[in-house]
Amino acid sequence: MLAINQSRGVVSFFLGFLLCYALVAAYLRSKCYRDPSSVFFRPESARVLTYSTFRKAQAQRFGDLAALHSPPKFSNSTPPELCVGIGSVSRSGFSYLKETLGSILEGLDSLERQRIYLVVFLAHTDQSQHEDFRQPWLLNMADRLPTYPDDPEIINLVRQLEADGGYEAHARKQKIDYTVLLDECAKVNPKYTMTLEDDVIALDGWYHRALSALRTATRMTKELGRDSFLYLRIFYDGRLLGWNSEEWPLYLGSSVAIFLVEVVVLAALRWRISYVRKAITLPIFFLLCCVCTPMLIGLFFAAGRNCMLPKAPGVHLMRKYGCCAQGLVYPQSQVVDNLLPLYRNTEDNHAAVDTFLENWANSNDGLRWAVTPVLIQHVGGKSSHGAGDQELGSLTDDMPFDYSFEMNDPIRLAAEHRLWISEMNEWEST
Repeated sequence: MLAINQSRGVVSFFLGFLLCYALVAAYLRSKCYRDPSSVFFRPESARVLTYSTFRKAQAQRFGDLAALHSPPKFSNSTPPELCVGIGSVSRSGFSYLKETLGSILEGLDSLERQRIYLVVFLAHTDQSQHEDFRQPWLLNMADRLPTYPDDPEIINLVRQLEADGGYEAHARKQKIDYTVLLDECAKVNPKYTMTLEDDVIALDGWYHRALSALRTATRMTKELGRDSFLYLRIFYDGRLLGWNSEEWPLYLGSSVAIFLVEVVVLAALRWRISYVRKAITLPIFFLLCCVCTPMLIGLFFAAGRNCMLPKAPGVHLMRKYGCCAQGLVYPQSQVVDNLLPLYRNTEDNHAAVDTFLENWANSNDGLRWAVTPVLIQHVGGKSSHGAGDQELGSLTDDMPFDYSFEMNDPIRLAAEHRLWISEMNEWEST
C-alpha cells in the first residue's frame, strides 16, 4: 500500500509539474515571439513595422512640407555638436532617403537643429542617376550636398568601380564615399560625427538620447583608463545576440552548476529536516533533479537569450557581435586621427566598411560602445548593392533588424522629448 501511495504521489507531482510547465511555455510563447534566438520566434509578427510605420508617416509629412518651405538649418555661429553624414546610392527606382532625413529632422526643436550639421552625399559621379537628385525637399533639408573631389584620378577610379558593380568594387568604392562624408564633416569641426545609412528610421528624441549616451560612454571610457573610444553604436542586429555557439562552455557550465546546487540543497534539506524528507521522497528527488530541472533549463534556452536575458537600458561595451554600419557616432578626434587616414590609405582593400572597421578595431583594441535600446531602425529591404535581390523594398529575413524598436510608444517618446527640450531651453535662457 505504501508503495502504491508513493507511486501515486510521484505521478501526481509530475502531472502537476507538466501542467505548470505547459502554462509557462504558453506564456513564453506569447512573450518571446520577437526574439530571433527563440523557438517561439514568429517572423511574420516580429517584423511588422509598427512604430516605424508611424514614424515614417511623420517623416513623409515633414519632407512634403520641406519641399514647400525650407525648415531651420544649422547655425554656423559655432561648431556643431554633431555632424550627420549620409551617403546614398541609387536603388534602381526605389529610395528611402526622404523618410530617413525626415525622421532625423522631424520633431527637432530649432535649438537642436542649429547644433546639427547634415551632410547628404549622392554617391555617383553623375548625381542625376540618383532618384532624389535636385529634389526640393533634399535641397531644403541638407546643410551640405557634396560631390566627389575635383580630382581626375579619383573620378576615373570611381567610374571604373561603378561600371564593375561587383562586391569588391562596391566595398572599395564605399571607403571613398565614407572619406567624402568624413571630410565634409571635418570642415565644420564638430564634437562628434555620426554616419548613417540611407535606409533607417530614427525615433523621436534620438538626438538627446544620443548625447546622453555619448556622455555616458565618455565617462565609462575614462573609468577604464582610456582617453577616447572608437565609436558609439546606435543600432545593432538583434539576431546576433542570441545563444552564440562559441559560448557553449559558459552555457554548459552554468547548467551543470544549477544542477549541482539543486542536488546539494535538496540533499541537505532532506538530511536535516524530517518533513522535507517525507515530502521529497527519493523518487521525487530524482524526478526533480534528473527530469524537471533539465526540462526547465531546456525551456530557458528555447525561449531565447534576448527574451530571458535582455540587455539592460544604457551603454554597454560591444566588442563582438556588433552589426552593422547603419548608425555609428565617432568622437571627432577618432575621425581626424584614425578614420580619415585609414580610409584614404586602404581604398584598395576589398572588405566592406563595417567588416574592415571591426577588424581594425580588434587589432588596435578600439573601444566600441552600444546604446540600448537602439535609436534607429533599419527598414531597407532593397539593397544599394545587388538592388534586384529584394522586390519593392519589402523586408527579408537576412536584413539587419532590431525587434524591440517596433515596441516604442510614440506618446511616451514625444513626452520625453518635449521635457528635454523644455529643460534645454531653460538652461539656454539662464
